[in-house]
Amino acid sequence: MAIEPKRLMRIATVASMTVAVTLIGAKAVAWLLTESVSMLSSLVDSSLDFVASLVTFLAVRQALTPADSDHRFGHGKAEALAGLAQAGFIAASGGGLLLTVGDRLLHPHAVHREAIGLAVSALAVVLTIALVAFQNFVVRRTGSLAIGADRAHYMTDLVSNIAVGAALYLSGLLGLPLIDSGMAALVALFLIHGAWQVGRESL
Repeated sequence: MAIEPKRLMRIATVASMTVAVTLIGAKAVAWLLTESVSMLSSLVDSSLDFVASLVTFLAVRQALTPADSDHRFGHGKAEALAGLAQAGFIAASGGGLLLTVGDRLLHPHAVHREAIGLAVSALAVVLTIALVAFQNFVVRRTGSLAIGADRAHYMTDLVSNIAVGAALYLSGLLGLPLIDSGMAALVALFLIHGAWQVGRESL
């Protein structure tokens, strides 16, 4: 028996928040142990993901509210507003990351316990791929703008998590902390570009 579209949308928003909370905890531990600026940026990004996913959850709930005397055509516009909010969160993530990178470039130091960071990055990649695949299915079934925007920033997260893992590996292998900072800067620019795309699609 097929799950109705409204329920699918609710499940997708809860799944998104669950993944974000799981990764916040894992990345917080990894950052404390590795002192990696790219892992810190990934932690900040996951924290913003949770806030963005919460906005999506509220927007989807509002959009699914039936029309009433004050909203004759329903509450669907809430999804477009959520898309704009998502763009803001993604841009904030990228901007914050650039500031962190600048500080680390001025005060470089080696990354520690790279294996822990690599394990957490691998976990993040697996969970993000699973979430994005489910969100793709939900968007195809429902056409939800808010979940589409949520999917967009988790796709940027997928690239971010892979980049962080690569930075940790190379920093440890070559003993060059600048690789950690350089990769974080590239991720920041990618996030900012993603924010522009999401914002444009939501207008």
